[in-house]
Amino acid sequence: MPNTIGYHIVLAAYGLWLPGDDRGSWSEAWDERIGFSDPHTLQEADPARARMARERMTHQPVRLDDPMISSVIEAIGRCAAESDWTVAAASVESTHTHMLLTYTQRKIDDTVKWIKDRATKAIHRATTHSGPVWCKGKWRSFVFDDHVWSNTRTYIERHNLRRCESAWPYSFIATS
Repeated sequence: MPNTIGYHIVLAAYGLWLPGDDRGSWSEAWDERIGFSDPHTLQEADPARARMARERMTHQPVRLDDPMISSVIEAIGRCAAESDWTVAAASVESTHTHMLLTYTQRKIDDTVKWIKDRATKAIHRATTHSGPVWCKGKWRSFVFDDHVWSNTRTYIERHNLRRCESAWPYSFIATS
């Protein structure tokens, strides 16, 4: 079995990519009557599911504004400074956040939950936003080879360049 060299993490802002979305969705849980749909596979767009998901929302969808983005950036940096992993690439946008993290000895799902929690608390302290920040769950993929690592890093860096930023706009990114 190949060794894990890192992880591609994507956190979506609350309410912006619901089950049934026109782009498809990765949601595995659905409805008590319907049960689980095929987990870990892209589900096709479904207007009925999208409507049901919107109806279940308890807060308005979240778009991160500049102070919220700054809070997320600071929280990720603090988490990285306290960890055995580093951030090889990151992009924090109004609708979602990408991170490419190096391997950690810790459970990656717990690590992502910790980052989300710290970022949410930072936003609540620094802004007037008091509701949820992130959707439930995350997209997490394991990276096993250098080619995928390089492609993922380039993909994330392009997110920053598209916003007319540096490919590495945050001080916590390990650029070597």
